[in-house]
Amino acid sequence: MIVRVSVPSRVHLTLIDLGPTGYRRNGGVGFSITTPRSTLSFVHNTAVDLRALELCGYLPAEIASLTKRLECLMSQQQLTQGLRLKDVQLPARHGGFGTGTAAALASLESLFLLNGLSVSPEFLRANCGRGGASGIGLSSYFKGGFVFDAGRRFDSAPIVGSDAINQVDELPLEMARLDMLDWPMGVLVPPCASATSPEQEQAFFSHQLPLSAADVFETTYHAIFGTLAAVQSRDYDAFCASINALQRCAWKRAEIDLYGETVRACAAYLASVGCDAVAMSSIGPALIFWASDFDAAFAAAVRQYGPSAVLRTRPDNTGRIISYD
Repeated sequence: MIVRVSVPSRVHLTLIDLGPTGYRRNGGVGFSITTPRSTLSFVHNTAVDLRALELCGYLPAEIASLTKRLECLMSQQQLTQGLRLKDVQLPARHGGFGTGTAAALASLESLFLLNGLSVSPEFLRANCGRGGASGIGLSSYFKGGFVFDAGRRFDSAPIVGSDAINQVDELPLEMARLDMLDWPMGVLVPPCASATSPEQEQAFFSHQLPLSAADVFETTYHAIFGTLAAVQSRDYDAFCASINALQRCAWKRAEIDLYGETVRACAAYLASVGCDAVAMSSIGPALIFWASDFDAAFAAAVRQYGPSAVLRTRPDNTGRIISYD
């Protein structure tokens, strides 16, 4: 039997509470898009074999860590079948699409399916090792849509990115999940921007954080009273205004600045050809854009950056698709 898992990419608009004190830590807003997708197929095997992830830019240590997690679950749950990752296609690694969470959840879920078992989303979320910084990908994997999570309870440990956390003791608290409206949307992967490495990301977190209370409050306002409320009320103009405002907030502004002028110049160009809003997903460099006259804006972006860098996409309100051969 072959288990095939097709996972929509997640767009992460921003982390929210990155201050030195408070009620919660992290939290965020984001949503799923139909394209690009992570597609993985698994077959029975005597052991856990995820070596095919090397073809998608996974480091040996990352593969070893995920392999060990699945092996431990095999032992704990007394599973008799391992699995082998037969085929895999992922969007650009560390590009802002949530591939790490998608691959971890797909591998874990497929392990149980190949053993004839179906486990709950709650079990999978708790045992996949993801969600240390954001819960958007943990929620959107199963049901897509727009997600607002309130992070976890505050603690005084240094704030780090998801890839620096191997054990998640408290999952992010999902507060809202809404269907996204089918507003015309595209993706631009800036051709000259290299994705940040895990080491660069952790150095960035260490240097930039914690944020001031004023910066946290500003981000919270635009994320909740702007983006979340606009999705719920189906207000395209307010949605676009809040997206642009989030790009100017301290945390997202610092993430964009990681790329010098490269990403900022791409965002400015998209605005100049009629885009109503442009957002960098997570720590980038992928940009998501919206436009009322979408065909004209999309054509201009293709002329400027080439067809391989720009693609049309839509919101995904379904989540992963599982099929069997």
